[in-house]
Amino acid sequence: MNKKVVFLLIVLTVLLYAWPPGQWFHTGGTTVTHFAEVPSSSSSIHGGGEPFKEEEFINEPGNMQVHAASIAELKDNTLAAVWYSGQYEGAPDTRIYFTTRASTPGASWTPPAGIVDRASASQELNRYIKKIGNPLVFTDQDDRLVLLFVSVSVGGWSGSSLNMKVSSDKGKTWSRSQRLTLSPFFNVSELVRNNPLRLTNGGVMVPIYHEFIGIFSELLWLRPGDGEHAPVYFKTRMTWGTQYLQPDIVGLTPNSAAAFFRGSRSKSRVALSLSDDAGETWTTPQYFDLPNPGSGLNALLLSDGRILLAFNDSSSDRHNLTLAISNKGYKGLTEHTEYTERQGKKFQIWQRAAVLENTPGEEFSYPYMLRTSDGKIHLVYTWQRKRIKHIVFNEEWIEKNLSDE
Repeated sequence: MNKKVVFLLIVLTVLLYAWPPGQWFHTGGTTVTHFAEVPSSSSSIHGGGEPFKEEEFINEPGNMQVHAASIAELKDNTLAAVWYSGQYEGAPDTRIYFTTRASTPGASWTPPAGIVDRASASQELNRYIKKIGNPLVFTDQDDRLVLLFVSVSVGGWSGSSLNMKVSSDKGKTWSRSQRLTLSPFFNVSELVRNNPLRLTNGGVMVPIYHEFIGIFSELLWLRPGDGEHAPVYFKTRMTWGTQYLQPDIVGLTPNSAAAFFRGSRSKSRVALSLSDDAGETWTTPQYFDLPNPGSGLNALLLSDGRILLAFNDSSSDRHNLTLAISNKGYKGLTEHTEYTERQGKKFQIWQRAAVLENTPGEEFSYPYMLRTSDGKIHLVYTWQRKRIKHIVFNEEWIEKNLSDE
């Protein structure tokens, strides 16, 4: 490779990764909006009643690995779940699976159906696809199912792109895959993992992350569009450097939010950042005293303003999956004047509420939580890379565990 080509590649790389904060590649739209449907301490959110917990497996055991599940609720209370499965992570035979469960008592999950693989993605995207991964499913304001998934044409996950499919019939049929162009250069290294937040403009704010050269977190601002309107989307930067990825964001008020990050393995802890302008700007992430072995985590706002966090309670591996709750003083952090003064103090005080899994040598990872309209909390996660486990519980069960400590 001659010197001119090398120089050109260096210039393009600098332009791509030194992108000024406040400049975005997008299809239109603005960040002037607020978080919608922020939970409150109402009876419908809290649920009420006796402590409740149930658990089940969504898929049957098999010879394939499974990973990275997410779950959504439709307006008729039908649950939908997705994950990917293959011989190994990134294998050519990897496929994204989809299943639903009706809201009727005693209903079972439907047999998982493959909805995307590398062959179908290649055909629909009109490009070579080497492998696929991390799916995320959620509903939009029109009660359609939206699927985001990762595809790679060259290299590893650092060469990934984000794609979208939409279903208007509860997942029976899906639109063609559409690649989301989030960079004017190579449009690579965009990955997704955690829950989107609904916005008052009808769109969603999806936490995404980047792993090529730099490791940092971003936000995808998305309105999926419909038959008459094209999708509207753009991205903004949350963090800089090489440490913080796979953000999970909890809306606290219409304007404030907390973001929890999977940090670098060298730090072996969870990191936190805050926003008081509906996600437009974020404080510099700070590590606090909950361990993280370089693994995904997930957070959810409880009815009294505390945060429920599902994470691997280890600094070295993923053999343990635990629920922890922030202290009751957390609500004070929603006031901008208290961010700097109280951030470090308040987020170093957590109570372990339950140890869900703890088997040395095994893996329990990538938790994903959803509060459904009946107030119950649903948690799905990877169980030994063999099955997707689904646990349902209410806040009373959490409180009982805390009182028993």
